[in-house]
Amino acid sequence: MKKYNFDQLIERKNTDSLKYGALKEIFGTTDLKPMWVADMDFKTPSFIIDAIKERLEHPVLGYFDYWESYYNSIKWWTKTRHNYEIEKEWIIFSPGIVPALGFCVSAYTDNGDKVLVQPPVYHPFYYAIKNQGRQILSNPLIEKDGNFYMDFEDLETKLKKGVKLMLLSNPHNPVAKRWDKETLSKLAFLCNKYNCILVSDEIHADLTMPSFKHIPTAISTDNKEERNNIITLMAPSKTFNIAGLSTSEVIIPNPDLKKKFSHQIGDILHMYTGNILGACALEAAYSEKGGEWVDELRDYLQENLNSMNDYLHNNFPKIKTYKHEATYLPWLDFSEYRYTHKELLKKIAFDCKLGLNDGTIFGKEGENKMRINIALPKSELMKAIEQFKHL
Repeated sequence: MKKYNFDQLIERKNTDSLKYGALKEIFGTTDLKPMWVADMDFKTPSFIIDAIKERLEHPVLGYFDYWESYYNSIKWWTKTRHNYEIEKEWIIFSPGIVPALGFCVSAYTDNGDKVLVQPPVYHPFYYAIKNQGRQILSNPLIEKDGNFYMDFEDLETKLKKGVKLMLLSNPHNPVAKRWDKETLSKLAFLCNKYNCILVSDEIHADLTMPSFKHIPTAISTDNKEERNNIITLMAPSKTFNIAGLSTSEVIIPNPDLKKKFSHQIGDILHMYTGNILGACALEAAYSEKGGEWVDELRDYLQENLNSMNDYLHNNFPKIKTYKHEATYLPWLDFSEYRYTHKELLKKIAFDCKLGLNDGTIFGKEGENKMRINIALPKSELMKAIEQFKHL
């Protein structure tokens, strides 16, 4: 029997929600259904809200230091959910994964250095590199039979050019690929071979589809040197819909790499800690209750995905779907409609009245493609995708 109700409709307009409040700025109209930013329309689970309320019963919200059970919850979650055993000394706070990407670029590269990405990829990867005066090297994914793969021949060619840092999306956003152990192991080997630090963004680790299991990049190899070359970024923010609490964890087993990161985030920026409510929320999330909630969420997302794909295949066969292994953000291809990309954006926003992510923000490979957020009540999802009839 299900404990949690993901069918509940929650009014989010006029609640200071970026997802609902920035529509005019992003799409040029407010008359649409927002299905863009990775923010679920499900309520944050009550056990997290209760943990925050309990802390608020104490009248002082002053400076704080992270406590033992906070660290233990992270260690327990990574081991129990992802078979990744970590040490307390490896964990560093970050106010988010996107800031952590920027901190890594700043800590491990210098102006003009090469940083590699695999487009189409989460757009803040580009900002973290370009806005700090580094060079972007692209190793585009190979699309084949509705799935995506790494191009290792091109990757090695690029790494030989002296790449200092690689930003990996695992699971991959936006193509929703859960990388397998063989792929990750080969990647870890090549990065270590060519002295390229590998930063693995695993913010969607908890959100694989039920039939898939996330593999942290750091445990894809048994080689200690290769493991010490990997930095893992994780967070409860997407999983439990608490992005507004700005709390993430960076896992760095290599003492030298940790020292450089700590210098950047601590000594220079003085971001030793975040906010205490975010820490309380993280500890509540990384628990047995959190695991039960996530498992029900994944089942619900799978049902939403299946229902959407069936409806699209039966009613809008021109919309191409892909094998979807992780995240609640499917990748859709509208190429068969023969619109220019600009025309496609206008049709979806103003005729279909849907706010989807423009595929080209993830790279030129996103031409005629869009990313859609399916983390909302099924009734609302099905009502929304009916609007594709206006294409």
